[in-house]
Amino acid sequence: MGTSKKVMWALLAGAMGTPLTAAQAAEKPIEWKESSAEIIVERDGTYTKTGHLELLAKTTAAAHNMGQMSEYYSENLEDLDIVDAYTLKADGRKLPVDVSAILTQAAPGAANVPLFSDLKMKTIIFPDVAAGDTVAYTARHHVKVPFFKGQFTDNVTFPPTWLVRDERATISLPRDMPLAIDAHGISITQETAGDRILYRWQYSNPDPLTEDLAAVSQKDRGTRFFVSTFKDYDSLAKAYAAETAATETVTPKIQAKADEITAGVTDKRQQAETLYAWVSTHIRYVGLEFGRNGIIPHAAEAILTNGYGDCKDHAALFGALLKAKGIASELVLINSGNGYSLPTAPTFAQFDHVISWLPEFHLYVDTTAMVAPFGVLPFSEYGKPVLHVVSTGGAVRQVPILPAGSSLKVVATAKMDATGAITGTMDSEANGPFSIGLRETAQNAQAQGPDRMAAEYLQAWGWAGTGTYAVNQSPLDLSASYRIGGTYSADPKPEMLTGAGFAPPNGLEIVRPIGDLLMGDLNIPRIKDTEPTPCYTGHMEETRSLELPAGYTVTRLPGDATIADDHLKYVSQWSQKGQVVTVRRTFDTHVDQALCTGDVRKSAAKALLAIAADQRATISLMPVNANGH
Repeated sequence: MGTSKKVMWALLAGAMGTPLTAAQAAEKPIEWKESSAEIIVERDGTYTKTGHLELLAKTTAAAHNMGQMSEYYSENLEDLDIVDAYTLKADGRKLPVDVSAILTQAAPGAANVPLFSDLKMKTIIFPDVAAGDTVAYTARHHVKVPFFKGQFTDNVTFPPTWLVRDERATISLPRDMPLAIDAHGISITQETAGDRILYRWQYSNPDPLTEDLAAVSQKDRGTRFFVSTFKDYDSLAKAYAAETAATETVTPKIQAKADEITAGVTDKRQQAETLYAWVSTHIRYVGLEFGRNGIIPHAAEAILTNGYGDCKDHAALFGALLKAKGIASELVLINSGNGYSLPTAPTFAQFDHVISWLPEFHLYVDTTAMVAPFGVLPFSEYGKPVLHVVSTGGAVRQVPILPAGSSLKVVATAKMDATGAITGTMDSEANGPFSIGLRETAQNAQAQGPDRMAAEYLQAWGWAGTGTYAVNQSPLDLSASYRIGGTYSADPKPEMLTGAGFAPPNGLEIVRPIGDLLMGDLNIPRIKDTEPTPCYTGHMEETRSLELPAGYTVTRLPGDATIADDHLKYVSQWSQKGQVVTVRRTFDTHVDQALCTGDVRKSAAKALLAIAADQRATISLMPVNANGH
């Protein structure tokens, strides 16, 4: 959804201010000395949040990073005032921030994502910040247009790597607006004061962790709390459904377009697939996030007329086109990242994306994946809890885990000459979610130029040379499988002819290493084996072959390896026939859960370490006469 989109959903959840970036806060030289907030909620759902923050810079680099701070806000939904801001010098002097040093500007969007938004930020430029100084400011947000009238939600997550001395807050609501609370690792107290209820919490973390490596969101596992005036998720879904229902209205223009797209198609499922393909490939992803449209879709006809929209707009237009052909659908809220749970207090904290559910075919589909075959989702969306936007019935459901059948196959051939130069080919074929990645690569090749991208990939793998990708199948062809190939020539590496160990080249390989992704990330071995990790059923295989130059022989050929447990099997096999050395690797996984936990995770973590080690295997060459032959 893009950076701004995630901020908009955070606004909805109640996290109004963004006083410190993750990169800044992760630096231990920055100490979160004091943070306080008072949130006063009115019966109509409007509220005022006054927050105060003090950060201590322990080093010169930290002081440089803290020299300016930003608060984000939606211009159409709220007002923001910087009440007070100053630098507190180490010797006790207080240097106020001049009003001219508080700048208002549009918030930056995500790279490579077209975005138009009313999201603004006020940046405070602090005077004379040095090591040992504290920057402090007080900001007041007045939310004048709630996303849902008469309702309030909020959530806070505390990263364990942040040094926090004291953080506290009070939430005040009318007595007839009690909060549902879901808290982990923090206590929240409650008291009545006249006609209002006050909820208070306090947190400190004087001994932060050095690092916190994990595969799932802090909202799943960290110190956190969620509060909501919605009594349950069904109520939240009903409120959202009331706001979005009109966006899927079938107008004459929508009806005409649906009829045009499905002309000659009578089977209902084929009609749905045809409409899906049209929306996926014809509606560009562009965020239009002004006011409540940060989370509420635009009208389907407007999206059709414009030819662009973001995830919620895609889903609304697709829903309207389906409705025009008598096919039911539902908007579905989901986490597109690494969030795998929902708090018991009904909030939008874990939702940052919208997909569609087609009950007649029992299918979840995501048109904003753009290049996903009908009924295929990106890996990150399988097994997730979701919220169906319905007025009645159970709103909380779960996307099924990835079914068996997804596969990736890579064949790489290479030939080395007597100078150490290499020419080679690559062919990759995939189905299921793997095919999404291949199609996205093909799109990038078409956008950048297949020759330029090939040279960049060679450089990334440590080779200088030239090449090109062969995109013979349109990435917008959403058939079940997809294929992309390429050829390349790499400049000589003479050291490979004198006994230096090296792996058979992957050349233009554009996919994850065999053994990666399905049971965890090979590139982050330090994640504890007690940490839950997304896992999937699937098959990966690669065959790499290298033809040696005449007059050279292999002095070291790695041994075969088999690494297996009840849920995975990895096999690597090395062979030599004449002057051709070949390694074939396969990886098969079978799981019945979205997250690997407990003994399954511990066994997988051990296997991944062994697989990563096997991936580092190398061969060595020497001239025949150097070996006495």
